[in-house]
Formats: sequence, structure tokens, C-alpha cells
Amino acid sequence: MRILVISNLYPPAQIGGYEVLCAEAVKCLAERHEITVLTSNRLGVPSEPGIVRELAYLPDGRRSALRAPAAALHAAKVTRRVLAEVRPELVFVWNGAAMPQTAIRIAEQSGAVVAYSVCQGWFEGLYAGNDLFMRELTPAGAHPGWGQAMRLVNRHPSLRLDLRTRVPASICWVSEAMKRLVPIPPTVEPLEQRVIYTGVHDPDLWTSVERRPPSGRPQILFVGRLEREKGPDVAYRALAALRERHGIEADLVLAGRPNDEMAALLAPLGRELGISERLRLLGQVSPQRVAELMGESSAIVVPSVWDEPSGGICLEAGLARIPVAASRAGGMPEGLLEEEHALYFPIADHDSCADQLARLLRSPDETAARAARAYERAQAFTFDHYMERMNEFVDAAVAAGRSDAVGSAA
Repeated sequence: MRILVISNLYPPAQIGGYEVLCAEAVKCLAERHEITVLTSNRLGVPSEPGIVRELAYLPDGRRSALRAPAAALHAAKVTRRVLAEVRPELVFVWNGAAMPQTAIRIAEQSGAVVAYSVCQGWFEGLYAGNDLFMRELTPAGAHPGWGQAMRLVNRHPSLRLDLRTRVPASICWVSEAMKRLVPIPPTVEPLEQRVIYTGVHDPDLWTSVERRPPSGRPQILFVGRLEREKGPDVAYRALAALRERHGIEADLVLAGRPNDEMAALLAPLGRELGISERLRLLGQVSPQRVAELMGESSAIVVPSVWDEPSGGICLEAGLARIPVAASRAGGMPEGLLEEEHALYFPIADHDSCADQLARLLRSPDETAARAARAYERAQAFTFDHYMERMNEFVDAAVAAGRSDAVGSAA
């Protein structure tokens, strides 16, 4: 089968997460299908066979707004060319944020079967969100002057887009939380829908971890980008609360790349809380080093303050047998279940986070039993299993799309 995959980013990895999962899935799908990827040229990496890097990357901001009309026109021309060359039987959209969504609409209306993989909230704002060209073509277009100009641009022969028609499409959601929290956009008529949890790509790395936590002062591990959504400041406050509420002195090790905003916040926060000497900021480290840190740590804290789509780090921690305390955010409690496999606390509640860490540290037998159950649970979330489900979804999406087309024609 010929499949056209559309994604705003594609490795070499630029942010991680969604784009890496997309690339790994494409690699596996290519064992059975002919795959072409249409993506942005954010890093200036040239196109290569099977990967067309010609779309603009349009992050939030005034400059992107001004670029939107020209980027839409260019995306339309590129997409029509790729469609003519590939003649896809399936258009599989992975992430449409911060890119000209003109490409998605033209591909939707190409006659190919359409499917979406939804691992983040961008899907809710399809066409009506941050694309300052496309959203002015929707019935709710908000800016009268700009909207009139965009509708004039839309008269170009390469565009002439109509957002009033719903396009049948199948959807795979990364978790029940995503399915519940992210509304289906009004331009999509849902066909086949499935929840497919992501899998751990290299389970042997995590199952081979040798647990050797410190016998003296506990060490708490934080893994992830140091940015607002991941809640490193919550981890800081929880470390201080662990001392104040429970009399437990612990160290906090943070492994992840900081952004400027969070870096500027964390240094004075550590001094304010009196925990600076209990902190180790390692920056971004390799997965192998993360595995070593899991072995060396007493527990891992995942204090995300947004609705994490799935929370793969919790599954990796389960395989590594390290006790988990995480915020009750998004799809994380669907992987490791609450109380059975991990302890959870309300989003942004650093006192409750400290309370759950204290439970992990002061109840070793209960904690060890919970970690053993988490290990068994996490083994069901392998990448191989994920791809089995994904291949089944692709087949089901194509069958549903073709059946709908036949029904519509009749």
C-alpha cells in the first residue's frame, strides 16, 4: 500500500516525543508498505528519498502570522506535487501543529483514505487553531480585516479550499485521556476509532537496570525537559516539603534539557527553598545514562502540570523497577494504575507530591511489592505490541474508508 505520512517535524530529532514516535512507526510500517513522509524544513535538512522536507515551520508569533499566507500557498503546491507523484491510498496525519495546515486539507480531499494519529491536543484546533491563514477560512474566522485578505488569497488556483465539507477519517488515540480531552474537529467525520498506547522502544535497556539505591540519604530522580509543562519547579517544592512535612532529607537529580525561562526560575527557587545543595542538574543525558540513574535512585517523580498524553517515562520506570510518584495528569494513570503500580498526586500539588514520596520511602515492603507489579504491568507495553496494533489500525482504517466511499457513491 502507498502511504503518505504528514507530520510537522521528523528526525533528526528536534524536540522529541511525537516526531520520534512517528519516525519509529514509519520505519516499521515501511516493512509492509511504500511510505513517503511530508514534513517541514525546520532545521534546513535537505529532502531525501521518501522524505520531503519542504513545508514551512510556523511556531507561535507575529513573524509566523505574517508568513502564513505565503507558506500556505507554497504548501499547497508542494502537497499537490507529492500527491501526484505518490498517488497514496492512505494519508496518515501525525502532527499538524506549527505547520501550514493547507497541506492536510489538500491531502484530505485527494481521494485517498484518511487517518489521524493523535498524541497531543493539536487535533482539536485543526484549521481553527494557530494557522493564521486557515482559521480565517472557517465560519468562526475572528479577524475581519485579516480574514478578508486571507479569503482573497484563497482564490488562488492552487488553493480554493473549502472547510465546510466534513472528511471521513479514522483516528487512533494514544490514550483514553486524549480521546476524552481532545474534541474531534468539525471538519472530520470519524470512522474507525481506536486507543493504541505507545510502547517502550528498547525494553531491554530498562529491564537490565540493576537497582542499587543509596543506603543513606534518598535520591529522587526527575527525567524530562526542564520546562513549565513538566513541572520541575513542583519537584523543587516537593523536595523542600519532604523535609518540612516529613523530616526527610533527600537529593533531587534532574536529567533533561532546560529552556531559558525555566532555568531563570529554578536557580533562585532553589535558594529560596534552601535546597540548592540538594540539587544536581545534569542537563540532557543519553537513555543509557537515564537507565543508570534509575538504578541509583530511590524513586522517580513525574510532576507534569499538563495532561500528558501517555507518559512513557512511567512505563520505562516500571520496567526498571524504580518506585514512581506522578501527577494524576492525562493518560499517565492508564499505564501504571493508581496504587496498584504507582502513587499519584493532584497536578501542581507539591505537598501531596511530598506525601507520596514519603510513602514510597518509608514503606519499603509495600513499595517493593508495588514496583514488582509495575514491572509485570509495563511488560505489556512494548513497541512491538504497539506496532501490531498500529498495523491492525492501518488495515482497519483503509477498510473503513473504502467502505464509506462505496456507501457514499451508492
